[in-house]
Amino acid sequence: MNNANPLEALKLQLKKLSEKKIKSKYYVPALWVKVGEEPVDGKKPVSVNPGEYYLSHIEAIEQNAVEGLDPFRSLNSQIEDGQGGSWIENQSIYNMFVRLTTAYDHDGDGKLGGALDDITFNTNGFRESGTFLKAIAMLGYIKALGCSVIHLLPVTSIGHAGNKGDLGSPYGIKNPYKLEETLADPMIEMGVEDQFKAFIQAAHMLGIRVICEFAFRTQSKDGDWIAEHPDWFYWIDSKIEDRNPGETDMAKADATYGNPLFREDELKVIKAKVEAHDFDNLPAPHDNYVNYFKLAPKAEDIKILANGHYEGIGTDPITGDKCKVRIPGAFADWPPDDNQPPWGDVTYFKMYNDEDNAHPQFNYIAYNTIRMYDNKLARPELANRPLWDAIVDVIPTYQDKYGIDGVMIDMGHAVPVPLMQSLIGKAREKDPNFCFLSENFEIGQASVDAGYNAVVGYCWWVEYRRDGMYDMLKHIGEKGVPLSFFGAVENHNTPRACGREGGVAYAKYAFLTNTMLPHVVPFIHAGQELGETMPVNTGLDFTNELLASLKGKKLALFDLCGYNWDGSHEMFGFIRKVLALREQYAHAIKRNDTESFCELLTGYSDVIAFMRGDEEQRTMVLFNRDLENDYDGELDISWCNPDNINEIADLLTDGEVTFKVEESKIKYSLKAGQCCFFAW
Repeated sequence: MNNANPLEALKLQLKKLSEKKIKSKYYVPALWVKVGEEPVDGKKPVSVNPGEYYLSHIEAIEQNAVEGLDPFRSLNSQIEDGQGGSWIENQSIYNMFVRLTTAYDHDGDGKLGGALDDITFNTNGFRESGTFLKAIAMLGYIKALGCSVIHLLPVTSIGHAGNKGDLGSPYGIKNPYKLEETLADPMIEMGVEDQFKAFIQAAHMLGIRVICEFAFRTQSKDGDWIAEHPDWFYWIDSKIEDRNPGETDMAKADATYGNPLFREDELKVIKAKVEAHDFDNLPAPHDNYVNYFKLAPKAEDIKILANGHYEGIGTDPITGDKCKVRIPGAFADWPPDDNQPPWGDVTYFKMYNDEDNAHPQFNYIAYNTIRMYDNKLARPELANRPLWDAIVDVIPTYQDKYGIDGVMIDMGHAVPVPLMQSLIGKAREKDPNFCFLSENFEIGQASVDAGYNAVVGYCWWVEYRRDGMYDMLKHIGEKGVPLSFFGAVENHNTPRACGREGGVAYAKYAFLTNTMLPHVVPFIHAGQELGETMPVNTGLDFTNELLASLKGKKLALFDLCGYNWDGSHEMFGFIRKVLALREQYAHAIKRNDTESFCELLTGYSDVIAFMRGDEEQRTMVLFNRDLENDYDGELDISWCNPDNINEIADLLTDGEVTFKVEESKIKYSLKAGQCCFFAW
């Protein structure tokens, strides 16, 4: 096998496979077109010889490869489109969870997988969960959609202790230096590392960058590092049971392990101090909770139980007595009274050591030790340096081994600032234009100072609220923000846009609005373009009522799930059109100054309009967010209307919808939920 050229080695494997007679049917989505082909929505699944099918996709990639690019290296030094990682400003992101996004019912039996020994396989021996091979076959589709960057949720090895579902979460990372073996497609004789290399090589050939996501605050409860370095983690008395999710009996809640409980008066103090950025003497959890935690066992005193969990012999720091200890699960780090379900498959790293490890003051998991670090703890001399060094070396390893172009840091704002600075510094020693993204929902100067190029931002969280859309436009458009952010209407932790009130109509006008804002990086969470309504996870912005309605249903972050690739998808053509218009009118839209943005008066609170651009080129977004009522009105554009405009055409409908312009006023008529885009 030619390890120096993984894609060539993959081709040889596929040629062998194509010569074999496949006894069973192997279906693929019609939308997964080869590079250079036009995707046509609504076609039926296609029955193929898998060897021939995947080989033809690679050959199409080779035929359409961008000249002059070395696909084995990061594209950052090869494409002149922004220094220091700022190239992300002009890109569009396709966010892929490989196991989910490329999963497919290849035998057409109406369900995914089902084999007795491995549920990711069907009974004909083909893996139906997603793989890197199938991700290669999706590159033509992603490019046709209009995306130039693929952001991968973690592809690192997944632990299984405490898994919520059949397969476990990609954030339950067992070892950040190893890839998840089930992402390899077993129909070919190549290991997962070579298949991943082939995927990145193929993407780079098309000028598509690859960004990997890493979680640097947690590890799976059966993580490799726990046995090797038990002092990098928190341990609790094995006798303490985990709290049942949603426990309302306070006596039971207080006697079990979960997020520490605080009184209302304590919560007010905590939130006030954090809001004031006062991290001196932050209120600690109650003593009974703190006393659950024990000193870490030695590596030789640790064993693995039948359920895959670690158990060891630790020490009570108060009495000095030996006792059995276990690894505790994690929970939402902020606010202290968050309603998220517990993260029972991961545990937190111990980022700082106590000043006196034998008699620790901060040997517990709480908001002030895992995110809002107390000033007494977050001191340079107390940093857990061996752990930090191991974390800092992860990204350079992926740069050297796979040629990745950037990273997303899960909860990057909760990684200690000095550690984050070391992460960014070492990665940019290798690649000065390496891109850093942060899962930060604020769009602020602190992220610029930390070295990030873009943040997730808050669009998805505010724009569906009554006043949220106006607040967002005023903040981002009129006031301005200091760095790029994702124009996301959803992500893997939130409700789906098409699942919110308004369904497709809401998803359309929200995505259109986001994509046309200053400083925005268009962001498509895979499945969004297919109109999916089932969330991947219930991590952010879920009411207790919505959580109750989803109880018992499979969530793709943990279980074997797939998307509905078959049939028609109204959002697919819309998103493709919006991204194409953004590129066509880049002069107006890709400006980041506040002078290029102007909100317009429409006469109705539910009819919203804003303009982008300058005298050379102007674009306008207009939409009716009322889902029940139509509106007729007018927009005064006398200040920017050339004399020769008598009519404007909605480019989202290719000119089928037009509005008259009389005396420099647009006479509009909008149906419930209708959105439009104009340019002149």
